[in-house]
This record gives sequence, structure tokens and C-alpha cells, in this order.
Amino acid sequence: MTLLERTTTRPSDAATLTGRLRAVLLAALAGLLAAVISWVVVLVPVVVAWLADDRSSTSIWQTAGIGVDLWALAHRGTIEVGATSVVFAPLLLTLVPLLACWYAVGQVVVDRPDARGQLQDVRGWRSAWAALGAAELLAFLGGYVASGLLLVSLASLGQAPVVVASTVPGLVLIPLVAIMLSLWRERRRQEQPTLDRGLRWIELHTPVLFRRGLRPAAQALGLLLTGALLILVALLVMRFDRVLTLYDALDAGTVGTSVLTLGQVLALPNLLVWAMGWTSGADVAVGTVQVGWAGSTAGDLPLVPVLAALPEPGSLPPGLWLVVLIPVLAGAWLGFQSVRAAPRLASWWAKAQIAVSACVCVTVVVLVLSWLALGGLTPGLLAVVGTDPLRVAGLLGAELLGGALLTLTVLHLFRRRL
Repeated sequence: MTLLERTTTRPSDAATLTGRLRAVLLAALAGLLAAVISWVVVLVPVVVAWLADDRSSTSIWQTAGIGVDLWALAHRGTIEVGATSVVFAPLLLTLVPLLACWYAVGQVVVDRPDARGQLQDVRGWRSAWAALGAAELLAFLGGYVASGLLLVSLASLGQAPVVVASTVPGLVLIPLVAIMLSLWRERRRQEQPTLDRGLRWIELHTPVLFRRGLRPAAQALGLLLTGALLILVALLVMRFDRVLTLYDALDAGTVGTSVLTLGQVLALPNLLVWAMGWTSGADVAVGTVQVGWAGSTAGDLPLVPVLAALPEPGSLPPGLWLVVLIPVLAGAWLGFQSVRAAPRLASWWAKAQIAVSACVCVTVVVLVLSWLALGGLTPGLLAVVGTDPLRVAGLLGAELLGGALLTLTVLHLFRRRL
């Protein structure tokens, strides 16, 4: 290399390094802002309710602390109210930081220096790492976690401090899901050549049978949620009079009723996840109250109007166990789609691997959702509110797998006879 080549190369390398460093710092800043902006979005209705309620005795700083507590709850953090620890993540509220992260990480992916195709070849994991902008994505994740930990630490100055360590899983999970959603969206758009090359390399190095099981898994999960939604709607319609009666008995005033209603709306996806778990055979617990297929036990319920829709203590109508057909039929659909995803002359084992991988994907998603939807107040009678995530995942996975394997076996034998 000549002296002239060296003098022309070094500034270029320095400029590239400076650009990469700048991109990483901006990505970390984007993660920080995503956390702060999502907290502000959560805080706005709290401040509005504080201004509208003449009976409120809290200061503006205490109100801001309540906003931090709600933001921490959205990440499934633990809030200490006196001697009681509260854990409950309203999943619609969790959607606020998720959407903020999704938008912010989308800007990180688009604005990084090599997003327009400077990296021409991807041959190994190092170049795939660079093509995906993994350094920027990790910086975004780190910025969000650091900002979130600082934010929830400030709640310790208020009346309801947050157990900081309890928020770490949520602070990591939410931006990770946002990153995966953003990469999936950019893959569908195919507007970023470098990113497409990195994703293509990962796709080529992922087992083909696993890739073929992703679409059936998404469809089966949609069927499970649809069945749970129908059960939930039917229950609310049949018990709507009892819900209204409890509203009247509470007499919380206009602001109190509005806040109570908003809180229940934010928790509707939690009820949906619990209903999905109930179809698998797992009991829904609200403290000492247990609702299964055969009956409901007696116990004290919190004064939340939507819980008035739960059945009275005692035996339930026979035949409710037939709701297990929802996960079994979802598994049957999954098996049907697994057969379609495999070549016509593929072996039974190849089709079974697609079905098994799809069942594993659905089970993992249901496990995470059940964990997020689970709540409780300890110590006390409301220590568990929701369904046992491990029990739901185990039962649902077995039912899906049974329906899938039975269906694909029948279809496989039928096709062999043709």
C-alpha cells in the first residue's frame, strides 16, 4: 500500500467508525426516549383524573409517582403498597410501551449508516450481525432497560415504591418483542437491502421444517384466542345485570367510575388469556375462588364489577368440559396446515416435525402470555389472580399436539392410498 493510499484510507475508516459510533449512541438514545415517552402517555390520563377529581388529596409529584407505578405494572413489576405487594400487568397498558418501542426501533433500523445497502455480501454470522445492525439494536435494548430502571427507581421516593429487580424481565421482553416485530415488518417491506441480506442468511440457516411451522402456529394461536373471546363475550352478556348492580353499589362517582371502567378495559386481554387457559382444563383463580369445568368454589372477591360475571359457588352445568374441543380443533387445523406445508411425498416424520415445531411455538407464546396476565396481592387472600402458566402451557401443548398428530396421521394415510 502506498503512502497516498494510506492517507486516503485512514480518514475513510475513521469516518466509518465515527458513523457507527454515532449510530450506536443514537440507538441507545432512542431506547431511552421510548421509555420516557411511553411513561408520559401512561401519565396523561392519571393527571387528567387528578385534575378532574375535586376530592383528590395527592400532590402533582405523588400523581407522577402513580404514573411511574402504572408504567412499572405494565412491565409486570411489583408495587409495594404499605405491607402489600401488588403484581398485575393490564395487557392493554403493556401495549403502550410496546408500541413506543416498535416505532423507535423502526427508526433505528432505517436510519443506521449501512441501511441502504453498503454491505454487499453476507457469508457468515459476523457479516449477518453487521447487516442486521445488531450493535444498534443491542444499544437500543440497553438504553430502554437503563432508562426504565432509572424511572422505576424514582418511584421509591413516593408512597408506593417499585421493586426494581422485578421489572427487569419486562424491561427486556418488551423491547425484544418490538425488535422482532420491526425486523419482521422490514422483511415484508423489503426496502432495506442490507437488512434483507442479513435476514435471508438467518432464514437459510434456520431448519426448514421449523420455518414451515410458523404460519400454522400463528393460525392456531388465532383460533385459540377467537374461541376464548367467544366464551368471554357470552359470559359478560349473560352476567351483565350483575356487573351493573355492582357498579351501582360502589357509587364511585363520575371520575371514580370512569377510572374503574378504564382499568377494567385495560385488563380485558388478561381475561381473554385466562379464558384461553380455562379451555385447556386449568382453573381460573381469583384468590380463594377457583373456577373449573365442574364447578366454582366459594370465597371473597375484590369489588371489581367485571368479576361479578364469575359463576356462583357450586356445581356448573355438565358438559362444560367440551370446551376442550377448542384447543383440540386448533391442533387439528395446525396438523392440516402442517400437511399442506410439507411436500406431497414427504414422510410422516417430516410432517410431524412441522406440527411439533408449531405446537412448541404456540406453547411458548401461551406460556409468556399467561405469565404476563397473572397477578396477585401478597400477603392476603388474593395471592393468585389468573391461571397457572406452567399448567396452562402443559395442558394446551398436549391438546394441540394430540389434535395435530391425529389429523396429520389420518391425512398422511389417506394420501398414501390415493
